[in-house]
Amino acid sequence: MVVRDDEVEESRLVNILFDVLKAIMEFCVGVEYLNFRATCKQCHLAAPMIRWSKGVRLHKYSLASPWLMVLHADQGVISFTDPLFGDEYFIKTPRELIGDLKIHCSMYGWLLIRRGIETLMFFNPFTGDIRELPRSDNLNTYYFSAPPTSSDCMVVGFTTCTECHVYIHFVAREPSWSGFRLNYRGNRSHSFHFATLYGRNLYTLYNNGGLDFIDTDNEVYTWRKVLARGPRSSCGSHKQNFLMKCDQQLLLVIVGEFGEPVEVFKLNDSTEWEKIESLGKHVIYIGDNTCLCIEAKTPVMANKIYFPRVHSENRKIVFYSLETRRYHTSNSEESFGDFMGTKRHLDPHVWIEPSWS
Repeated sequence: MVVRDDEVEESRLVNILFDVLKAIMEFCVGVEYLNFRATCKQCHLAAPMIRWSKGVRLHKYSLASPWLMVLHADQGVISFTDPLFGDEYFIKTPRELIGDLKIHCSMYGWLLIRRGIETLMFFNPFTGDIRELPRSDNLNTYYFSAPPTSSDCMVVGFTTCTECHVYIHFVAREPSWSGFRLNYRGNRSHSFHFATLYGRNLYTLYNNGGLDFIDTDNEVYTWRKVLARGPRSSCGSHKQNFLMKCDQQLLLVIVGEFGEPVEVFKLNDSTEWEKIESLGKHVIYIGDNTCLCIEAKTPVMANKIYFPRVHSENRKIVFYSLETRRYHTSNSEESFGDFMGTKRHLDPHVWIEPSWS
């Protein structure tokens, strides 16, 4: 970023001795460093450009909450939006990612991306690290269990057909994929969504409704019967279902066609969905391929569900409050009942947690 004198207003910081200002900048980390740097030309000079992959100060976030990442293919840039303050940051898209891209999964600060129909790769936008995977069929749903830098990283892919198959690749152990026919009896086609590792089993939503799981004991992959049917919902229109893990629980979020109602269920010990009214200290980030549920980094974000949508007027990210039972945008007292007046990100997008490992 280049800052010129005619682009910003004069700041009172120009009255501070330059050496003192440089010393102040040494205490800034993460987003604060970027914001301070953009304040005026004096700050811009006092805070040199730091590559994310090498800048220790940018690694120490004071608010390490997930960001909404969008791949702007037509502009050649990647944007990150802070869901709390709405601040937006940009990096240049690596040349290896130029082309037709599809984001399959986001976890541990890494993305699992397919370029075209052949190349499947891991990408960490904070370090710029790109790691290609062995060629595989163009599967419908993917999941990975750990960062690709870990010796335990397992990548799982599913087909969608009447004879269901799962493909497994252990990144640090094998040069190729292993395929297994799931032990499932039935004639109907299965479509899997939001694979989630919970304990030793891999759970998925089937046909965007009920909950199934794969028993991975002793690495013998067996498809079990339906674990839980979809819960009764007060939503009468077309609805979407989102599965995620939250500490030691599996959660299911149901969102109506126009954003109303929003219901949250947990899987109880009787393998039935039990409706809950509050997330407590946790916050949920809803995405098309990956959903995150983590403890809120700041109390103001707790008990809320963030969506990859922005308000048409103020361009702030939209969230649903389980306390007010209405939609809001950050730093605004205005609330609204549904998704009317909001826009969904059409470019490939995903929620991602900052990570430099």
